[in-house]
Amino acid sequence: MAAQRNHIKIFIASTVYNFQTELNKIYELLDGFGYDVLNSHKGTIITDSSESNLKNCTNGVEECDVFIGFIRPDYGSGVLETHTKSITHQEFDVAVSRKIPRFVMADSRVTFTRSLIRKATLDIPSSGIHININSSNINFNDNKIIDIRCVQLYEEMVKDKIPPFSRIGNWVQEYMSLEDIRLHLDSQFKYPERIKILIDKISKL
Repeated sequence: MAAQRNHIKIFIASTVYNFQTELNKIYELLDGFGYDVLNSHKGTIITDSSESNLKNCTNGVEECDVFIGFIRPDYGSGVLETHTKSITHQEFDVAVSRKIPRFVMADSRVTFTRSLIRKATLDIPSSGIHININSSNINFNDNKIIDIRCVQLYEEMVKDKIPPFSRIGNWVQEYMSLEDIRLHLDSQFKYPERIKILIDKISKL
């Protein structure tokens, strides 16, 4: 029996490539709990033919009550100009700026790549030069395995530039499988009353 509609709007931000099955299951799970789910892949974002795809997507984030974002190895399409952010990245930015409840999940390949490069150095033979490598000085954009900009987005969400004792709103849940995703979302969203309390709490901050 389907849950009663609770009229809470949840926006799902994610790249789509190789993630269609997961997005379909995530939609079914949240819709089954009675939420109004906004997701471009499912075609549930209100579209305005006088606006760009970027604007239609960010309008969806402006409209929602809760934001769920997935950080995946793919950076995604929608980069309109060189050195600008993808549509998915800009959806994250709007959610952060609105200070609405955020639930962020990261593919384990993103967290693994970050761990791999965090302590890496470039050693130049015979020169004695050692250069620390991090996500800001290494470039593998548009790589078929992983895009470094996904690691940069992850670092923004965990707020790694802020001292640990000062960080708030920096929880990012790692996942390896659809079951991991389902478990996390089920525990967070199964009871809409809790989400309503969270929305009210954050709106007063």
